[in-house]
Amino acid sequence: MVTGSTFGAAILIFIFLGWTYIGIKRKQSDSLWEVRRDELKFAEPIEVLGRGTFGIVLKAEYRGTNVAVKRLLMGDKHTQMKHEFIEEMRLLSKLRHPCITTIMGAVVDRHGEPMLVMECMEYGSLYDLLHNDTAVIEGELILPILCDIAQGIRFLHAARPMIIHGDLKAQNVLVDSSFRAKVADFGFTQKKRFGRRTKSTFGTPLWMAPELLRGGQSTPASDVYAFGILLSEVYSRKDPYEGEDIAKVLEEVANVDREVEKRPYIPPAVPKDAASLMKDCWNKHAEARPHFDEIERRLRAL
Repeated sequence: MVTGSTFGAAILIFIFLGWTYIGIKRKQSDSLWEVRRDELKFAEPIEVLGRGTFGIVLKAEYRGTNVAVKRLLMGDKHTQMKHEFIEEMRLLSKLRHPCITTIMGAVVDRHGEPMLVMECMEYGSLYDLLHNDTAVIEGELILPILCDIAQGIRFLHAARPMIIHGDLKAQNVLVDSSFRAKVADFGFTQKKRFGRRTKSTFGTPLWMAPELLRGGQSTPASDVYAFGILLSEVYSRKDPYEGEDIAKVLEEVANVDREVEKRPYIPPAVPKDAASLMKDCWNKHAEARPHFDEIERRLRAL
């Protein structure tokens, strides 16, 4: 005869074994993306590939391959952020698409800030390319890059759970030796920590949609708005609102009651269809902005 106490003990043992099995499987899965700190070889002096709000990107060698290593900033909430980072790596390490930067792994240990190990792109960021006066950039070169960006963001939005990029701009698009683009710097936990106003809002202010500047939540539509600003970067080869008072610009962008929407200047040479797409992407009404499948279709039509 099975007593209540015996049955209860059996249930506890079953639960314990279940959690133990899950822990073992998770540890095995984590071993696929965990990188030992001593596996990364940095040159002397260390070559800096880029700097951002959330860390510094360094060039290194990992198992004989050149990689880009992003040293992440965790700040005073190191333990909590580290736990969130590990959970996020379990998701990001499974993402594979030709138009998003491959994340090869990460260093997560007790000896310092976490480091993200990514593939190294030969031509650096799209921003570097746009601001290189010696580079001739025409439609035959830039349109495939824009299509790549749209494909990459479309892939992230289709993930489950959905991944909102949250900081889409030319600096976060990398270009390889074949002039194909890959979206980078997506999904990082620390964006939430450094976000403006709310935990679910993050990004670089000049690329942020009006609803975000007013304290709203990041959505696929806010990525679309940022893509519209990125289009202005591409066709003007300048930073948005260059030379203007940033505080005033942000105030005017956030104010959707203005009769004339505050947006970047569109050069006269921009093709009509590209200018139309730009305006649709940065519509002040989030629900009126196109989705990335439509954006990709319209880009291919160009």
